[in-house]
Amino acid sequence: MIKYTANFNDILLPILEKYQKKYGQAEIHKYFFDVLNETKDIFQEQYNDTNGQKWRNESGKMLELLVIYFLHKEIIGLGYEITTDDEINNCDSGILEKVWHNIVLKYGKYPVLPDSDIVIYDPKTAEVKAIISCKASVRERFAQTLYWKVKLSTIERTKNIKMYFVTLDKEYNEKKTGFKKPSLDVQVNRMPTKPRILLEYEMDGVYVTRDMENESDKVKMFDKFISDFRKLIS
Repeated sequence: MIKYTANFNDILLPILEKYQKKYGQAEIHKYFFDVLNETKDIFQEQYNDTNGQKWRNESGKMLELLVIYFLHKEIIGLGYEITTDDEINNCDSGILEKVWHNIVLKYGKYPVLPDSDIVIYDPKTAEVKAIISCKASVRERFAQTLYWKVKLSTIERTKNIKMYFVTLDKEYNEKKTGFKKPSLDVQVNRMPTKPRILLEYEMDGVYVTRDMENESDKVKMFDKFISDFRKLIS
């Protein structure tokens, strides 16, 4: 059972509802960056977080829960369940313990859970269908996510688990010399960035929570995730 934090419910959700009324459900995924930015401002004011340290600790969980918020109902409707690595690590029995066994990797005598912010699994069998890694910035440990994807694919027990990358692609919103520099979007007459090349070739899917001019079969906007998941399980 997904538990949304008090900060998510009290700070982020009212902002999200405001954006939904303005832009509609079909377009809301393009404004996750703006929703989180407004959440950040209110959070820092409430917690007197002048140096941003508290927000840095909070922001990853906020993004993770925002993604879950938009996927949960659809995933359940398709006969699957969704959980987080925190819930898996804190369980000691039941279906989530079986999920843990289905994705944990062994390094000698040490069990290590891969970078699995969000896990989609079959609630009847505990079979893990997909893992989603959520990152605000593409620069933010994207190589670590690639490592886990490659590692999972080399082990018989985990090789069929699909691994996806969801990102705000914050780099797109950083202004440099007066223009926006996309990180995952492909600019006309320019080579794609290294993150775009590596993520596109190695991950099972990359989903960006903003508007994109140049989508591909593997790199696309977040609203395509559920339709892709339906194809996966069909």
